[in-house]
Amino acid sequence: MTWRRANTSAPASRHAAPCLARREIEKAAELCDVLRPGAAEQDITVTVQEQLPLVADGVVVTDVQVRVSVDDTTLTAALHSERLRQEYQRQEERILRDHELDELARRQVRAREAFLREEILANPAAARFYGLLEGTSKHWSRLGGPPTGTNLNNLVREIQQWQPGQQWVTVAQLLHDFVADLTEERRKELLTLLADAVRAFGDEHTAHRLTLLSGEAR
Repeated sequence: MTWRRANTSAPASRHAAPCLARREIEKAAELCDVLRPGAAEQDITVTVQEQLPLVADGVVVTDVQVRVSVDDTTLTAALHSERLRQEYQRQEERILRDHELDELARRQVRAREAFLREEILANPAAARFYGLLEGTSKHWSRLGGPPTGTNLNNLVREIQQWQPGQQWVTVAQLLHDFVADLTEERRKELLTLLADAVRAFGDEHTAHRLTLLSGEAR
């Protein structure tokens, strides 16, 4: 360090210049990384020299040279602190990533619900086609083609049977609206009557399933 008295006729403490330089050095050191003493030394030197000359307490500091060394205890503590900081940062990033994935999953569920409600369930043919796709999705290629051996004519006829306006689609819609206005007991009675009618046509299996639904199975 190089210094001189600001006024040759006025007394000045010999400790004034070191204290003045130390204040500026400590101020610059607050922004430095103790784990990089070489870089810290350069940064402090540049920062302090940019402030020269330092004038206070009757002295003028015209030059400052800085040497930085870190004792083992301080270095160990700094390394421990840095490891904790990095671990905390990794945990924070994991939490943020998990939150983003959860939010993405929620958006996908909402989008699927809207798709089913607005596009699939609003149209019986689309609902039937979607059911066929879902049931065999693992056999369909990624390009969207049907499995090998699929009879496209049968597939088209199957879908056409579920188009709005088709006879049995209309019957199902009428029955749905009719049943919606019935009490629970009347619905059971209707299922029992329907089971008897189906049994009369020789389909015991379907009749039994309808009877189970009505709660009248014996």
